[in-house]
Amino acid sequence: MKARNRSGGTPGWWSSPIYVALLLLLMAVPLLWPAFPPLDDVPTHMGRFRIQAGMADAPTLAAIFSIHWIPVGNLGADMLVWLIQPWFGIELATKIVVILIPVISAGGLLLIAKEAHGELPASAAFALPLIYGYAFHYGFINFSLAAGLAFLLFGLVLRYQRLKRPLVWRMLILLGSVVIYFAHIFGWVVFGLLVGGNALYRHVTGWRISLGMIRAVLLEGLLLGLPLIPIMAWRSGDNGGETSAYFDILHKWGWVESAMRDRWVQWDGMSALLCVGLIALGIVGIARMNRRLLVIFLVMVAFYIFIPYAFFGLIYADMRIAPLMLAIGIVALAPRRGWGRTATAFIGLLAFGFVAARTATTTVSYARYAQDHDRWLKALPHIPSGARVVALIAPPCPRGWNVPRIVHLPSMAIVRRGAFANDQFEMPGAQLVEVGPSIPRDFAYHSSEQVRLPGCDRPEPLLAERIARIPQGAFDHLWLLGVDPANRPKEKWLRPIWFDERSVLYAIVRQKPAAAAKARAQ
Repeated sequence: MKARNRSGGTPGWWSSPIYVALLLLLMAVPLLWPAFPPLDDVPTHMGRFRIQAGMADAPTLAAIFSIHWIPVGNLGADMLVWLIQPWFGIELATKIVVILIPVISAGGLLLIAKEAHGELPASAAFALPLIYGYAFHYGFINFSLAAGLAFLLFGLVLRYQRLKRPLVWRMLILLGSVVIYFAHIFGWVVFGLLVGGNALYRHVTGWRISLGMIRAVLLEGLLLGLPLIPIMAWRSGDNGGETSAYFDILHKWGWVESAMRDRWVQWDGMSALLCVGLIALGIVGIARMNRRLLVIFLVMVAFYIFIPYAFFGLIYADMRIAPLMLAIGIVALAPRRGWGRTATAFIGLLAFGFVAARTATTTVSYARYAQDHDRWLKALPHIPSGARVVALIAPPCPRGWNVPRIVHLPSMAIVRRGAFANDQFEMPGAQLVEVGPSIPRDFAYHSSEQVRLPGCDRPEPLLAERIARIPQGAFDHLWLLGVDPANRPKEKWLRPIWFDERSVLYAIVRQKPAAAAKARAQ
């Protein structure tokens, strides 16, 4: 007897478990080869993971860093890596956790599509490349994990609402919101948009709003409220953060165009515009659009337009939402029933081809970033274990679509050498790790790293100015990245111990006070 879907038809190959499993496996492929995920912020995350894993074997780290456990909504990958790193080590544990993120996200999106439409639409796979969006490439792994969990849990909520299991789906929202919040607070916001949009669809049946409708929507919204308890504890005092840049429409469209920004501007930009075009086909009625997911998509669009660039200290707030919003818009789509099985299968092949093409190019891109990282990190074996390293980085000027992911590589000195490097994030109330007073604040955190070379019109300070301000007694090595031989310093207190055409490592030679005063006078 042939299997039937919920609409009574025979399911196509595009909704088979084998096809779904293939899609999930493809989501992991780009991250398999690199030694660690070649995402911009990931080395800094790994440095923090190394510190949080314990510093008994790294006296320099123990002397400089301190850990303050607070109910911060930014712990997703931190907790998972902390749990498994005793067996795998920091780098492999991070790689495993990051590989899980696109797999979980894809599973959640496909489950949402299946539950909303009754079967998996042939077009649903078009949404999957958006998981490898700009926020993911940027290395926002806690947020990306939280967003993936939000998709997965919301798919389960839809399933148990369909099965008329109210206690189960309510508990999924109630407890799931806590899990997602601790993974990342903005993932909880995404979950709230999904649940809130779904509540509007379920209870608002026309233009006339009744008290019963409002009460029903609010009651479902209250299920999301448990994280407000740790939020009030976390955000008390001076931890509120900046909120700025509302309604910057040009930047809003720019983040949509950049939703898949990675390496190739034409390919990445056209891929994002393809996603926008597909959603437009549904909006104008050419393709079928599920009403429930359309309502959720419109809620996300409204939020995206309203949300500022910086939201309570969270930067790139709107950029993070853009690919998720597009993904929901695409899983809302389905071929019209009158198009026939052949046309629907062709759409399924196009969707799979898009996934395969984006996966292939992302795999190549990540492999090239990983090879580039290996070349940059050749300085690491020359850094003594437990050293105190001040790093200064001069990224390319001007900076284009494809920017070398080098600004956080100094944290690999923390991971692999147990050394200090000035690359941890300074976000009061949002980070567990703090740099102690033995490191001057002006050179303690990531904000102190970036410099510009002469002739570069950027806001960062000049390399020579930063070198002149280095407190020589606080550090024993200077690591310059992105500085060509012609622009390297000639100070006598800097002794080169390793270099290539793009990077140089110096030992800082301690000067006697009289000699130091004389050098400054010159």
